[in-house]
Amino acid sequence: MLFSWIYCTIFRTMNAHADKMALFAEVVDAGSFTSAARKLGMPKSSVSERISQLENHLELRLLNRSTRKISLTWAGEQYLEQCREVLILLRQSEQKIQEIKDRVQGEIRITAAGRFVEIILPKLLADFQRDHPEVSFDVIVNDAALDLVANRFDIAFRTGEKLRDSNLISYQLGENRKLLVASEQYLARNPIRSLNDLTTAQTIVHPGYREWHFSSNRTKKTIRPTYAIQANSMILARNICAQNGGVSVLAEELVRHSTGEDRLVHILPEWEVTPNKLFIVYPSRKFNSPAFKAFIDFVIREYS
Repeated sequence: MLFSWIYCTIFRTMNAHADKMALFAEVVDAGSFTSAARKLGMPKSSVSERISQLENHLELRLLNRSTRKISLTWAGEQYLEQCREVLILLRQSEQKIQEIKDRVQGEIRITAAGRFVEIILPKLLADFQRDHPEVSFDVIVNDAALDLVANRFDIAFRTGEKLRDSNLISYQLGENRKLLVASEQYLARNPIRSLNDLTTAQTIVHPGYREWHFSSNRTKKTIRPTYAIQANSMILARNICAQNGGVSVLAEELVRHSTGEDRLVHILPEWEVTPNKLFIVYPSRKFNSPAFKAFIDFVIREYS
């Protein structure tokens, strides 16, 4: 019964009293308070006081004291055995944590808008994992600005203006350039000669991008098209355009990769679509894993 009580007490107070446990084992090994104090470079009174504090906390006498020597009580023998096991466990835990700190491994949780995931993220993840195969990713696709801390995300990729949340770290990676596009067949039937033609054109829009902002030299113009199709996937919008389904504003990367029958035409190139700013966002600069740091550095380096 006494043994079980001591064992539970040890683990319940392990973190708070690890230093006193180590000191207790040192005193026993040294054979006296004086020898232990000399070895540790501490005043003898401090060593004696800390051992007394430990005994008071446990409400058990661990040592028999004489003028020159100490000896273990029965409870002290049981406690010493458990102390040594706990101290070994602590050392092993610290070694394990050090390995984790020094090794690029583990899982990174990411949230990103669908248009970013579809266009840019696949290559980033594949290139990074080629050099760091022990890192895995859990990617949640959501156009909403989810709470990173509440949802336990490590990183978010977001577009728009700079974040107002001062608790988050954000770094602008660049700008997501967009183009006004359609297929050659659609344009042959429905020529677009000016921005005004967009008000009657068949358009495909993203629900988060219903207003199209353009600029030419110093002139700015906003078009709010009456859409034929609304889709929260840029890849779907591109495919609809490629099937002669209408006009859309798409990320340049998607248009650049369209070839053959899927090739899209850049309409009114004299009018630039206002690009979205692209940010990588994360909760803190402190105590991040090597995998997290390596991925952040990799992404920033890719965009620099």
